[in-house]
Amino acid sequence: MFTDCYCTQFRRSANALTGVYDDALRPVGLKITQFSLLRALERLDAATYTEIAGEVGLDKTTISRNLKLLIDAGWVNVTSEADARVKVARLSKEGDEKLRSAEPYWRRAQNRVERDVQRFMKGAAKERLLEALESLQRPDDRG
Repeated sequence: MFTDCYCTQFRRSANALTGVYDDALRPVGLKITQFSLLRALERLDAATYTEIAGEVGLDKTTISRNLKLLIDAGWVNVTSEADARVKVARLSKEGDEKLRSAEPYWRRAQNRVERDVQRFMKGAAKERLLEALESLQRPDDRG
């Protein structure tokens, strides 16, 4: 069903994209949300839940819930700082191995999305699409 509401269209697109990546990652037993958190931890090295939430653009409660699955799987290690309320997460060796095994599957999904989007864009779709999506995430650009 067509709607001219950008928000509705982006939500529908986000759900469809999630399905593409989840389907691609299924052989390695990951969902895109888990893969994204593993990659974020790889970039951050060691980070508090608040730092991870900022990196991936989710609230701290969602991060806590999703990290618990990764911790239980042995892919993330968590330590407490001097203030026990502050937890620091880090990718475990097993988490790094899981991430490496998942990357080819993620790349296939990424290539599929790029091919599909390229039909509607002139020039390099990847850079233009990422720039447009990132601009929507910056509060100062939401005039």
